[in-house]
Amino acid sequence: MAALPTTPFTLAGGCFCKAVTYTVSVPDVASRPTLPKPPKFPLGPQTEDCERLPIISIDHCNSCRRIAGTVIQSWFICLQSWTTFYLLPRFTSTRTGASAEILRVRTTAEALIPDKDILETTYLSYFSSSKDVHRTFCGRCGTGLTYHYSGEDDEMAAEDKWGPYFDIALGTLDEESTKVEGLRPTRHGHCDDGIGWVKEMVELWGIAGSMREG
Repeated sequence: MAALPTTPFTLAGGCFCKAVTYTVSVPDVASRPTLPKPPKFPLGPQTEDCERLPIISIDHCNSCRRIAGTVIQSWFICLQSWTTFYLLPRFTSTRTGASAEILRVRTTAEALIPDKDILETTYLSYFSSSKDVHRTFCGRCGTGLTYHYSGEDDEMAAEDKWGPYFDIALGTLDEESTKVEGLRPTRHGHCDDGIGWVKEMVELWGIAGSMREG
């Protein structure tokens, strides 16, 4: 399996109805923060890019599974500073010819925990599923978009570590972005919550990938 590009690359995505969209500008590999330790549950060959952000992970967490309404969730974990969100104002029926109306959110943090003004004037919606856990979704089409943990015990979010980061639902990437070389899950987590047959399929996929590389 190929690794992610070492040169800068950009991903784009958003909700199904395009009322909430985003871009992620990933810098060159030398500028990407390193991970503190290898994954507990790796998937497939661990190429050099697996040692740095972004992390692409399959998540067996019961909460994420239920909220997504699927048997498994997958996340693209990256820095907030890499990401820009764009929001369609409410009461706008189409984006055709209305590019000037699209609102660029000033900081990713404002999109992850949106204030009253954003919630009332755009389709971005929000709820806290547990203490310090923030999730966003599109209030028009229902697509789940992001996960963000803001607890003070998250050492990697400190400025002298990675800095603020968050998770984007991998399935919200545009089709063209899913074709970027090396864009694949390289680990899975919360395996104790996983559905048995789903975990078996994921593990077999990882083994098969390692065998192809070998």
